[in-house]
Amino acid sequence: MELQQRPELRQKMTLSPQVYQGLAILAMPVAELQQMVEAEMLENPVLEVDETDSEPAEGEEPLEEREDERSWDEWLEMYDDLDQIEPTSPRDPNAEQANTEEFVGGVQTFDDYLLGQLTLLDISPAVSHAAKAVVGSLDVDGFFRGSLEEIATLVGESVDVAKAGLEAIQQLDPPGVGARDLAEALCLQMEFLGIDEPRLTRIIKDHLDDVASNHFKRVARALRVDEDEVRRLVEILRILNPRPAGAFSPGPSPGYIVPDVTVRRFDEDWLIIPNNEALPALRVSPRYRSMLRSGSNADDETRRYLKDKIRSAESFIRNVDRRKDTVTRITEIVLEVQRDFFEDGRGPLRPLRLEDVAVEIGVHLSTVSRGVTGKYMATPYGLFELKYFFSGGYRTSTGMDVASTSIKQRLRELVKDEDASKPLSDQRLAELLTAEGVTVARRTVAKYREELGIEPSWARRRR
Repeated sequence: MELQQRPELRQKMTLSPQVYQGLAILAMPVAELQQMVEAEMLENPVLEVDETDSEPAEGEEPLEEREDERSWDEWLEMYDDLDQIEPTSPRDPNAEQANTEEFVGGVQTFDDYLLGQLTLLDISPAVSHAAKAVVGSLDVDGFFRGSLEEIATLVGESVDVAKAGLEAIQQLDPPGVGARDLAEALCLQMEFLGIDEPRLTRIIKDHLDDVASNHFKRVARALRVDEDEVRRLVEILRILNPRPAGAFSPGPSPGYIVPDVTVRRFDEDWLIIPNNEALPALRVSPRYRSMLRSGSNADDETRRYLKDKIRSAESFIRNVDRRKDTVTRITEIVLEVQRDFFEDGRGPLRPLRLEDVAVEIGVHLSTVSRGVTGKYMATPYGLFELKYFFSGGYRTSTGMDVASTSIKQRLRELVKDEDASKPLSDQRLAELLTAEGVTVARRTVAKYREELGIEPSWARRRR
């Protein structure tokens, strides 16, 4: 078979690096975008924070609408006024600066919390050494999953010393830490709280599985007491913590949610306020622009470098501004459609689909999807992800549209108010919703119930 070369024309669509960057910026939460802005400013020397409130002159075209092939001197002339705000003298490099790292708060780990308490105990150095080894053997829930023999070998002491180290840890806060199983953790907490209930101790040691399955009659027969007494003991059991270290977050500092926009009401109008503090305005440094002027002493290589960096900075600024604009426009539509909710924070949500917003603002569906994922809105009623306001819906018998989010909220309320001895089945929940004017199938109720983390009726029944 002979190989041949022949020309072939083929159309192919590719995305430029600038477009890829724009898509990535749109999909980022504010906290990640802040890090990207800082990294871009470190990499691109011409990019800096714009601390002025400069607005385009009347009749001046936006940056993205100007011709790319403009004269560099003409482009630079538009920023003459910014040159005047440059400092007249350079910053003194020897001047003392505040060390910002001293003001950064840290997160105390669970191990550090325990070791700090351990230093306050009156124990021997050998027991303290064994106790520190026990701390290193705790899992994320605060349980001791090793063995005393392993601790003794690790610290070079006897098993009795290792046992004393474990007992020292079990004296610390939170109550139950260092327990070898759930029953021991609950018994340690009872001792700490001064709960003197021998029957409850027996329930913990022998009947936890029956309590988890709501088999109270079986427990009552085993203890030879009535069912009401078992229920009383179980209510005490509910105040104990099955995960002693559950209140502590292992690992590094937790992440924080930063809203993209804030919605506030002024009289009868609602105002959308972009979070400009989290994402400050950016600009190209006037100092570097001045180096491109015809009369500057910059050589050709420096000019080429600066032109490339300025184009890159322009593209980055445009992408950040487009992200702000897209999120703001989506918020405007959400505010308009969900006006009943924003009146008091309890009104029903109306059906709102990503496709409808995409058509309204004239962008692709994927753009709206990126614009709502991980983006948060601060309201007078709390912090909401933009995705919260999007869902399919149903039409009631009166012709009113109701979002599926509102249906889920109503399901949660019905289950909360049900008789614990006769919980509502999925079919009964569907019938109650239908009686309220919203026709929902049983399988849909089951789906929503699972999404809400609500157990089936048989598991909710209290025997």
